[in-house]
Amino acid sequence: MIFVRLTFVLILTSLGVAATADAGFSAWAVDPLVKVTRNMPATSASAVQIEAVANEYESGQIVVSSGNDIKKMAARISSFDGPAGPKPQGKLNIVGYVPIKHGTGGTPDEYIVARPPVELPDVLFDNKPVSVEKGNNQPVWVTVYVPKGTAPGKYTASVVINCDNEMVSVPVNVTVHGFELPDKRTLHVTNRFTAKHIADAHKVELWSEAYWKWLEVWARAMADHRQDTIITPAPQLVKGHDDGKGNLTFDFTDFDRWVEIFDRSGAGGIIEGAHMCTRMGWDATELHALYVNTRMPDGSWRKWVDHAAHGEEHIKVMSQYLPALQKHLEEKGWLGRYVHHIADEPTQTNAKAYVEVARMIRKYAPKLRIIDACMCESIVGAIDVWVPVTSALDAKMEFYEGRKQLGEEVWFYTCQAPKGKYMNRFIDYHTLSASLLHWLNYRYDISGYLHWGLTTWRGDPFTNMEPAWRENAYLPPGDDHLVYPGPMGPLSSIRWEAMRDGIEDYEMLKLLQKRNPKLASEICNSVVQSFTVYTLDPVVFNKARCRMLNALEIDAGGRNR
Repeated sequence: MIFVRLTFVLILTSLGVAATADAGFSAWAVDPLVKVTRNMPATSASAVQIEAVANEYESGQIVVSSGNDIKKMAARISSFDGPAGPKPQGKLNIVGYVPIKHGTGGTPDEYIVARPPVELPDVLFDNKPVSVEKGNNQPVWVTVYVPKGTAPGKYTASVVINCDNEMVSVPVNVTVHGFELPDKRTLHVTNRFTAKHIADAHKVELWSEAYWKWLEVWARAMADHRQDTIITPAPQLVKGHDDGKGNLTFDFTDFDRWVEIFDRSGAGGIIEGAHMCTRMGWDATELHALYVNTRMPDGSWRKWVDHAAHGEEHIKVMSQYLPALQKHLEEKGWLGRYVHHIADEPTQTNAKAYVEVARMIRKYAPKLRIIDACMCESIVGAIDVWVPVTSALDAKMEFYEGRKQLGEEVWFYTCQAPKGKYMNRFIDYHTLSASLLHWLNYRYDISGYLHWGLTTWRGDPFTNMEPAWRENAYLPPGDDHLVYPGPMGPLSSIRWEAMRDGIEDYEMLKLLQKRNPKLASEICNSVVQSFTVYTLDPVVFNKARCRMLNALEIDAGGRNR
């Protein structure tokens, strides 16, 4: 682990000498890009240092440890002092550790924080007193939001750590640069989730009034993390009605309610229509139809007989549903925001079936755009938004550049792949890997990012980080969920915070590109040279990011409004 040790040395050198305390415990600052293991040695940093702009979130990290058991550790953050006007707002979370039993295979040591079995930091619990075992590190996560209109300058606050009635104060210094991050999202980001997982997390009935209230909480959290693309389970939300003769009408009331909740939250950008087909086995040549829930005149649910995606029954239903969907989207003014999934990850084996379903959509709803995570290129003409995995994008960049030149859109996705030297957001990968995914978006002019697992918990989400997906095969740690269920809504993770940082950086690189494209490329390339060549050194990254902030401040001539 030579690379990781070198990183820690650089951090110590850059952050200066730590203050000492007479208390029976130690508290020190650590760059939030460092995942603090239980027994990582103390650094010498005495203060949290944050560089930010208005309308941006940034993080800090404080670590507490002691040579004795701590029965009760509590932390609080003061208000910020600084120039007149709005001030930065601070929030604390207790960092929780999760067990890694298998780890991510096929990856060099320098890309891994620690090998299993090990506990690694990830979940951000609400700020409540906790006990700390002798010799263990306990990080406290500092989140700072800089409101719109905050004047450039230096702001200070302090975090008071109280361990069994002994206290230490750690300064939090925030430098606000003279620039404001716009609300508008230009990077399309979807972390897909399921309606049922949210209902189960709060023990409420799916689609009950209580459920809709909780959905508002989750929508706000997604908006705060700059997610603008929302998976929308139309087959569950749209209510079909059969007159007993096969003639269908559709009620879009719940569909509209879903979209409007995310619009009010600030997350409403792209409406991502859920898949209308699946497949029964990875190598299946045919696709399996998923139908809209439909009531018969007597109130019973209609039973579907033919599940072939291009079978007569499905075609008859889609010939009525698809035009109704397109018309409704047009009436609501949402058509330009809507993208439609056919089936996830089409391969060469089922490409023909995928193309046939796409033809049906083009026939009955020609204005709908089609999007899917894809694993083959033979679906040309059947898809408008290509979403290859990053390794496939890397290998076939010429093909995807050609699709962009023809007016099609290209995103990328990650899941249990790729591994090796590719960036991903697994728990045992370095925090910077999750942020740099969106520097990669900028580096290759890729306009979106998709991941399948915001909430796809299997078993206990706090202990089952690597669920089995086939015999003797386990998902990489954290692949199936980015957040955790909490009593008041989603509990964030270090990875979700890092993703937000990367998305914010993407937006700032795009704004710098308008003013000085050569400098924007130079800064990005100093961090990310290719899909598999990039820095994992927080010191190198932070210097590049500060160059970006300073350039925006100078080129904007003050605040960007």
